[in-house]
Amino acid sequence: MILLDFRNWIFDKSLGVLPNAQKELLQRDLDTLAKAADLEILNLGAIQPFSISSLIFKNEEQIAVSAIKKVSDYYSVIDLILEKENKEVVDYTEAVEEGVYFYGQNSLVAHSVSEIALCGINSFTDESLFEEYCEDFELTPFSFELPDDLLTSDIACFIGDTLLICLEYITDKKVKKELFSFVKIHGIKIVTFTKQQVLQGILNVKYTGEKLLLTKKAFDLCTTEQKKALSETELEVIAFPFLEKVGVRLRDVIL
Repeated sequence: MILLDFRNWIFDKSLGVLPNAQKELLQRDLDTLAKAADLEILNLGAIQPFSISSLIFKNEEQIAVSAIKKVSDYYSVIDLILEKENKEVVDYTEAVEEGVYFYGQNSLVAHSVSEIALCGINSFTDESLFEEYCEDFELTPFSFELPDDLLTSDIACFIGDTLLICLEYITDKKVKKELFSFVKIHGIKIVTFTKQQVLQGILNVKYTGEKLLLTKKAFDLCTTEQKKALSETELEVIAFPFLEKVGVRLRDVIL
């Protein structure tokens, strides 16, 4: 996996941190993440951070370039990522010309072993594009409606054979029941979080395929029962205080 070098990223100047102090704090956060997992560092230069993780979706052999708004602003960044990944490219960006959007690995969450994918459909996540992704990446799809201010990875992620999810955002009871059946037949357990926990940042996590990285804040938000369920996977609780202060999440810096 790739760790984006965020030391030159552009942050709000109103944070009240002097440039030299900010540089030192970012270096500390980078060092913490680099030690946490086996990650390759990629420098994308001075960029706005929050759309990068939505640019792509990938598996072992392929990488998709996603149809996000103003995707043309990121072409140079995309080139650097594709060069680093060196995989077969699936390009969905033409959909933007038709006003159709899909935010990559944030619009869908996938379980590669079971070959399934979950997707919350709204104005930022087109259902027909979701079906195309699933066809191209050989995934069995399951979709549900999601409010426009959210992406699927805001409320759900797979870690090993466990699905972490907030079901309060899925209002259709029939769909919830179907979702339980869908994941159960693939041998996947469900750990549920409340909407309040999600809003507080409990899903600021990233699964590397070997272990689950999560912030100390996310870990502290877990109930005893949730911690017990998560402990079935190798965990590493990490602190990156400056990035958290500016609203950057683990999903934004680890691809």
